[in-house]
Amino acid sequence: MFSYSDLCSIGSAMILSATTFLMGVFFSNQPYDYHLLFNANATQEHFDLALKHYQILHDTPLPVVVALCVIALIGLIGGTIKIYKPNPELQMFEYCSLGLYVLAICVFITNVKTGLDCTISHKWGEVTENQGLAVIASSNIILLLMLSGVIILQIGLWYSNWDLQKRLKQFYAEEQQEAASAGKSEKAEKVKKNDKSKGVPKKNNAKK
Repeated sequence: MFSYSDLCSIGSAMILSATTFLMGVFFSNQPYDYHLLFNANATQEHFDLALKHYQILHDTPLPVVVALCVIALIGLIGGTIKIYKPNPELQMFEYCSLGLYVLAICVFITNVKTGLDCTISHKWGEVTENQGLAVIASSNIILLLMLSGVIILQIGLWYSNWDLQKRLKQFYAEEQQEAASAGKSEKAEKVKKNDKSKGVPKKNNAKK
């Protein structure tokens, strides 16, 4: 039967695996996003290539979309497991990790998914098409930063728990050593007292 600490280890693995996979998905857009955001010499051709790329993503087959949703759900389940009975000293980090993960999903739904729909309808609202594509690109960067934060927090939590267990193990070992040395000294004192008590009548008999 699994203990809660074992489930937390499984939860951490679920969070890290789902987060790193999602980071890979959004990082694959960087060959197009980089030119829109960071290339000062970007031309209209770069925007046209990005538009075509996101139009292709919009037509992603349903099984692939379902698989992506399942992977995102795995990360949510892992985060929920870890906040069920969090360490009181580290619970804020657990909540922040899950919060960043949920915010990343919200950014995808509100910005990226909506932007993908706009690449087909060409209805960008109050912005131009190039500005809308830049919004999608910047949303991808925000997603990557949020997911990176989740990984950093999970690594920090793992190290904190490892360091805590190490300190507790050392503390209990020192306590056992102190208890053992105290027990030996008590035995030695008892032996001395017994020797003294046995030696007194012998001296009295000698006097008689």
